[in-house]
Amino acid sequence: MRTPSKFFMSLRDISFWIRSAKTDALLKKLRHKYSNEKAFNRLYQIRHDPWCAGVSHYRYQPLKYKTVLSLLPRHGYHRALDIGSGVGVVSRLLAQQVDQVIGVDIAQSAVDYAARASSTIPNVEFRQADFLQLSSASLGRFDLVVLADVVYYLSDLSDQGLQAAREQVLKTLAPKGTLLLVNHYFFCLDSQSRMTRRIHDCFRWAHGLRLVSQHRRPFYLVSVLERE
Repeated sequence: MRTPSKFFMSLRDISFWIRSAKTDALLKKLRHKYSNEKAFNRLYQIRHDPWCAGVSHYRYQPLKYKTVLSLLPRHGYHRALDIGSGVGVVSRLLAQQVDQVIGVDIAQSAVDYAARASSTIPNVEFRQADFLQLSSASLGRFDLVVLADVVYYLSDLSDQGLQAAREQVLKTLAPKGTLLLVNHYFFCLDSQSRMTRRIHDCFRWAHGLRLVSQHRRPFYLVSVLERE
């Protein structure tokens, strides 16, 4: 029999899902009132950790991050880019195994919070940026790019919009670099999960990207891709 410590979530995590749903509803209201950047910035001002990424008494998120990073195909990455870094939890985990980590987020409020929380970690920094406007000229290239739970919050989720987002991400990925793509996935039973399949297929079919592995976990999908 498995011990409770190995369960992927606890009863407490029910409130995590409820809070996440409320956050999504609040974000939707804010986006009706403000531009995309202002809406996210306002969201992080209202709730400094909107999706409870750093709330320690929830089991699901910390275990998810640990599992996702364990799926990386190799060790010894030099530079990592964490797109949609939020409060910086994933960036700080990456900093334990990557020489330099840059986290970018559209919300300056999130960037400020992440920077304060990471002030003692010398190899991680945060910048405000819309990932649809990422520039390899200012950021450079990365041998690891992490894109976790971000794409389905784009304003344009048409095939053309997804392809445009994909091309922006690829501009930052060095040859032979790894792209770690993660999204909520519940067996295509909800609209967000159906969008996840479209997102992962879009990246999988990109010219110059090779699917290394794909993993289904409760309740997310991970694609590990490599640039040729």
